[in-house]
Amino acid sequence: EGIRRVVEGVSNIPVIGNGDVTTPQAAKRMIERTGCQGISAGRGAFYNPWIFLHTQDYLQTGVLPPEPSFEERIRVMRRHYDLMVEVFGEKRGSLQFRKVAPWYSKRFGPVKPFNTAVVRISSREDFDRVLSEYLEWRKDFTDGSGELLPRYQLPPMVASFMQEEEEHQARQRKAIAVPKGPVEVW
Repeated sequence: EGIRRVVEGVSNIPVIGNGDVTTPQAAKRMIERTGCQGISAGRGAFYNPWIFLHTQDYLQTGVLPPEPSFEERIRVMRRHYDLMVEVFGEKRGSLQFRKVAPWYSKRFGPVKPFNTAVVRISSREDFDRVLSEYLEWRKDFTDGSGELLPRYQLPPMVASFMQEEEEHQARQRKAIAVPKGPVEVW
């Protein structure tokens, strides 16, 4: 609402929408609802660094690209760690990465032991050990191909403002849709 009013008030200045842009769908909805000329993805980029490319594809084609595989998420997280060590040195890079790793793990499935341990790393050896132990532990939650078992699979990411809209619409309904036929089958 506020972004739309700003867009209407400053027609000669490009407005960048910001706030809970965590998925390509959220980016599209923000652009459509507010008329902003661009979006800013903050924390959504931490656990979904693919958001930029996926949003571009989604806006251009209307087709949502597939989620990155677990292996791809691990590869990118490792690369991020390597770059932080390269820029800041092993000790400081490891300490800085403690803040970043839990964002990556939001899409890993069960992660409690990883999150508990990774926020204590202070060296590459620590990082490699924590990741190796986690990858071994995670196998208990996967099938033979490495995919999470159905009961551990994560629901799709949905921006909170999109959830709130759906919940509001549900509260506005006057009746609950009930299928025709015998109720006993429920």
